[in-house]
Amino acid sequence: MSPLKAPQACESLNDIRAGIDFFDRQILDALQQRLGYVKAAVQFKANEQAIPAPERVAAMLQDRREWAVDAGFEVAFVEKLYEHIIHWNIQQQILHWQATYPQRSNEKAG
Repeated sequence: MSPLKAPQACESLNDIRAGIDFFDRQILDALQQRLGYVKAAVQFKANEQAIPAPERVAAMLQDRREWAVDAGFEVAFVEKLYEHIIHWNIQQQILHWQATYPQRSNEKAG
């Protein structure tokens, strides 16, 4: 693959597509790294029921809305994007909890 060109330096659709593909790969790599932190968080959760943390989700979404404004993105788009990312990661964290602490997965929150 040729070196990545800045958008304004692209000379063909292939250059444009190479740039899009490059950044899509970076997005996936970042999501994979984020998931590593999400899974690592189980060690600090008292039980499986503590994983969803709705107050943390609400605070995160508010931050992301503010970041969207700062970045000049449509707030509704960024909010929906992060809702999907966060809720999928919560499900992954629950599955990771269940695999890591199978003996504790069936305990009820007390």
